[in-house]
Amino acid sequence: MDIKIGGKIAALRRQKGLTQDQLADQLGVSAPAVSKWETDNSYPDITLLCPLARALGTSVDTLLQFEENLTEQEAAEKMNAVLQAAMRDGYESAEPMIAMLLHEYPNSAALKYHAAVVWNVFHVYFPAADDDTKKRWADCAKDLLAKVRASKDANYWQTATMQLAGIALGEEELAQAELLLEELPDHSVDATMVWSDLYLKKNEPQEALKTVQKRMYVLVRQLLTCLAVLMNPKAVPDIEQELEICEAYKAVDELFGCSGLYHGQFLEIYLRAGRLEEAADCLVRYAEAATGPAVLPKKALFSPGLNINDGQKRPAMSKELRHMLVQGLEAQEEYKQLMKYPKCVEAVKKLKADL
Repeated sequence: MDIKIGGKIAALRRQKGLTQDQLADQLGVSAPAVSKWETDNSYPDITLLCPLARALGTSVDTLLQFEENLTEQEAAEKMNAVLQAAMRDGYESAEPMIAMLLHEYPNSAALKYHAAVVWNVFHVYFPAADDDTKKRWADCAKDLLAKVRASKDANYWQTATMQLAGIALGEEELAQAELLLEELPDHSVDATMVWSDLYLKKNEPQEALKTVQKRMYVLVRQLLTCLAVLMNPKAVPDIEQELEICEAYKAVDELFGCSGLYHGQFLEIYLRAGRLEEAADCLVRYAEAATGPAVLPKKALFSPGLNINDGQKRPAMSKELRHMLVQGLEAQEEYKQLMKYPKCVEAVKKLKADL
């Protein structure tokens, strides 16, 4: 055997909080034998590989370093390929691909996290799937997020914990949601400016620009999320205040170039207020925006931090989401009252024709 695994054994032993003596006792060998393994002066007997892997909380493949580490980008690219296959050939063809990747990279928190994202995206892209299938997707996503959280990977632990809290809320497990949320820090350190200064001192202005732009885009999306929450009538029951918040949402969306789909927010508020004429106008504008070209982030603000390809024309809303929009407009009672307006009937017709 010419593979150097001593450093791996030593690192995993320390992670488990074991001394060489304690590991040796678990395996029925001497402490000097463990010391020789860790300095690559000898190797564990093949019959000890499985017990050694179990004692160190890993797999034999990882112990022997057969498992390739995945970066965030590599994990995202692999799962994007799965999603594209699902869109092309159906989710049935994509599910085995996810299982195979998770088997190939069993300790990749990045892959588990992005796989959980894909399971959740399936709900949006395949709304016609039966309830049992959707429940299986939800269970798979929840299980993967729990594994990501258990891994304590610093890059994903907070996000996984927050999403599990959201799942607990959806399942009416309020106590569990509260416990999870209490584990999250109240304040997170933002090193964006320090990174930017570092790149500038290294005479790498492009890297400084990218760092700030990426962070700014995240903050803009978070601001829009906060404004959307404020428009919940349970939080702000006053219609005029809701409209004022919605105007702020629209201003941020237009200023930074986020989605251009804020008409849907206005539509809901005007419906709740019983202002049907204004709601009808919003429905027409919403339908036009949904079938129009996607609004792209402003290049002056976000490029080169984001890969903004303004030469690639794509619709603002995916076909699957437009299908769900049409279903909602036709099936939900609150929208039926708008169908007395010919312009609304025509807007829905155009949406269906576009599908």
